[in-house]
Amino acid sequence: MKCITFILNLPWSLVGIVFSILSIPKKVSLLKNPTAIVIHVKSFWWYSWLPSKKGIRAMAVGQTILLGRNILQNDLEHERVHVQQAIKTPFVHPFLYMIENWKKGYRNNKYEVEAYNTAGNKYFSVK
Repeated sequence: MKCITFILNLPWSLVGIVFSILSIPKKVSLLKNPTAIVIHVKSFWWYSWLPSKKGIRAMAVGQTILLGRNILQNDLEHERVHVQQAIKTPFVHPFLYMIENWKKGYRNNKYEVEAYNTAGNKYFSVK
């Protein structure tokens, strides 16, 4: 089952790798539980110009986690929760996440609420 899930999430994980290349990768490591590639990057310059995305610290795309240089305590754990969510709903998770975002906004998105509550990290609005 893990193999099928990994294969279904592979297109999104590859998108995450492309995003990491745009973000200038500095260090790569692997997580075992959940299975994920962790890439420390220099900058999310290509993403931070979008409304409400200034100050982004990290992101998970499929089973790829990108960590920026301004990460805070428990940000990795927060992104691990997103990887676990992607594993629970392989391939369709990004679509479910976007629908939830459109309906409730980023901060009230059930996937973000779960990640913040589980990881215990804080949301900071950057203006």
